[in-house]
Amino acid sequence: MMALQKSTAGCGTSVRVSRQAVASLRPAAPRHAAFQHAAKAENSARVVRAAAAMVADEGKVKLSSLESDDDSFKLPAGYHWYETMMILNSTLSDEDRDKELAKFEAYLNKEDCQSINALVRGRSRMAYPIKGDWEGIYVLYTYAAKRQTAKNIQLLLSNPEAGSESKLLRHITFFKC
Repeated sequence: MMALQKSTAGCGTSVRVSRQAVASLRPAAPRHAAFQHAAKAENSARVVRAAAAMVADEGKVKLSSLESDDDSFKLPAGYHWYETMMILNSTLSDEDRDKELAKFEAYLNKEDCQSINALVRGRSRMAYPIKGDWEGIYVLYTYAAKRQTAKNIQLLLSNPEAGSESKLLRHITFFKC
C-alpha cells in the first residue's frame, strides 16, 4: 500500500509519497552476482600468494593470510598502513598477471611488510585510454610498511624493469590513516 498525503497549500495541489512506498516500487537487485564476484576475487588473491611463493627465494617467504583483519592487527613501531592500486594491461593472460603480481608481493615480503592483502578486481573499462587501452585489470594491495619502504615501492613501480614497461599502466600508493 502506498502512503499518499495531499497538500493544498499555495497555488497548486501536490502529492507526497513516503520513502517506503518508493522503495517498494524499486526492483530488488539480485545479490548472488555480487557474492560470486567477491568469491572470485578471493580465489584470485590465493593464486597470487601461491605464485609469490614460487618467485621468492626458498625459505624466506612469509605468506599473508586472507583471514587477517586490519583492525585487530597491532602494528609494530614505525609501521603504517598503505594501499597500492595498480592497473595492469588488459591483454595480459591470467598466468602473466599472476607472475607480475607475484613479483610485487615477493618484493613486499622482502621489504618486511606486514599483513599483505591482495584484491584482484578484474578487467574494467577506464574513463579514458591509457597507452591506447580502454580496459585494465585493477589490483588493490593493502599492507603495513615503514615509510622508507613505501617510498621504495613507489620507485619500483615508477621504474619498471626491462620488458615489463607495457604491463603496468598506472599505479598509486596511499597512506591509510
